[in-house]
Amino acid sequence: MTVHRERRISEISAGLKPGDPATDYFQLLFSTSDAERYGWSPLHTYPSGVELYRQNDPASHIYFIERGIVKISCIGPGGEEVIISLRRRNWLLGATQVIVDKAYLATATTLTPCSLRCISARSFMAQLTSDSALSMELNRVLSLEVRRNVEKIITLECMSATERLRSFLCELISYEDMDDLQKKGRLELPLAISDLAEILAVTPQHLYRILKDPELRVHLKQSKKILSIDDPLTFLHKQPSEG
Repeated sequence: MTVHRERRISEISAGLKPGDPATDYFQLLFSTSDAERYGWSPLHTYPSGVELYRQNDPASHIYFIERGIVKISCIGPGGEEVIISLRRRNWLLGATQVIVDKAYLATATTLTPCSLRCISARSFMAQLTSDSALSMELNRVLSLEVRRNVEKIITLECMSATERLRSFLCELISYEDMDDLQKKGRLELPLAISDLAEILAVTPQHLYRILKDPELRVHLKQSKKILSIDDPLTFLHKQPSEG
């Protein structure tokens, strides 16, 4: 790593806010020739429905999401799939398991078309032990994960199911390319009603009742396995009290 890049990364890290995504460090890394030299793969595009790794597989690689949404799920005691979280742009997948040299705790599946880079566990650990800027960034990313878990608990306690739905959808929209959304006029997510209910911590029956809200029905269409958001940019900026 050059002294200039190391200094620049330190400057970026110092100016980041607590809620900022893990973006500036990796944007700078991937814009230089250092990325491949340190073991990161070129950018690969995956269609939806691709398993990046499976639960209980050895943690052999870390993935960085440059675009798209990845579903993290595990198999419950009864054999049913349980969605743990959705990972979005600028997130490192599998870092915790690689650091503790364990198997993947869950399965990572592309929910939408994704652009990803990956690095082997061995290359990542070698870089982590010698690169203070990466170590600082990883510390920040893992701290952000702790913060988000606390925020999730607060959300469950303080927000209604309708408010949680709005917040969740607005977050999904905000991670998309705004120009692309404006052209398409719609955002489609391969989420079944049961998946969405699980994420919101409500029953599917209650979610059906929520989706009958006239304000939501203008924008949201839920089929058996697809959630469609019509005019997502308007939905993103609309206040709940607006008609």
